[in-house]
Amino acid sequence: MITTKNMTNLYWFCLSVECGGFSAASIKANTSAPTVSRSVANLEQQLNEKLLHRDSKNFQLTNAGEEIYNKFSELFRGLEEQWQGLSNAQGELTGNIHISCPEPFADFFLQALALEFMDIHPNVNIHVHFSSDAETFISEKMDLAIVTMPATASHLIQRQLFETELALAASPTYLARRGSPKSVKALLEHNVLAGNNFPYWQLYEEGESIKIPVKPKYSINSLRLNIQAAISGAGICLMPKVALQRLSEQNQLVAVLPNVECPKGTAYMVWTDRKMIASRVVAFRDLVFERMSHNAESLWRTMFG
Repeated sequence: MITTKNMTNLYWFCLSVECGGFSAASIKANTSAPTVSRSVANLEQQLNEKLLHRDSKNFQLTNAGEEIYNKFSELFRGLEEQWQGLSNAQGELTGNIHISCPEPFADFFLQALALEFMDIHPNVNIHVHFSSDAETFISEKMDLAIVTMPATASHLIQRQLFETELALAASPTYLARRGSPKSVKALLEHNVLAGNNFPYWQLYEEGESIKIPVKPKYSINSLRLNIQAAISGAGICLMPKVALQRLSEQNQLVAVLPNVECPKGTAYMVWTDRKMIASRVVAFRDLVFERMSHNAESLWRTMFG
């Protein structure tokens, strides 16, 4: 007969595999890593099977562990989805929402939406943290994250929030002083401005794909501040084309290599599908998607125009 303890041990095992370790699983489940580790060890004893190879550097399923995970992980996922449906069917939304995003998104989009949401749901509290990626999603106990670089952790899911065309730009004063680059490779001789997490720009010139290593003269993880630096004459930046149009009309920036195809800028919403997502988080997440789907272009114009 399967017992509550057996089910608990199976759940900790599946959660640990999905998170890639006991520590990450314990953070998501709000318990201690030793508790999770002991539960998995107890499961191995009950089954008389080694399920995981684990030490300070390795966390790998055995054949038996893979079989157990494949059998039960979908069961727990289905239970969580059913529970979420019950939770979302309850009445008044209450509790805290922790969300991380780049600072400009909070300035020009997220804060107004958060205040509106809390006005509609007065028992919900929203806490915004500044970050441009999902590296600290688990350790900082985020519910949602808006990121400009795709999340890499396997236990996080993401959905594209919006996409925008990018263009190269510099100020008239910079181009008067340094001259305009005549080709993509000529960018190597110029001051470029970028965030700290962009090792190269993937550009297309006359049908040829060219990777330009980014060794920035000035780097800062803020698109808004990179654009301000470009306006000040510090160098060439990569920015949303819709924002460049407005700044070009104001003679603050000029398009550089306008016939070159630049990569598209994307933003993603990130959350975890292993934790039972509270109805307040689902409601706010869906509202962000709804509003952003209609306002992405106007957001860029407002932020940088």
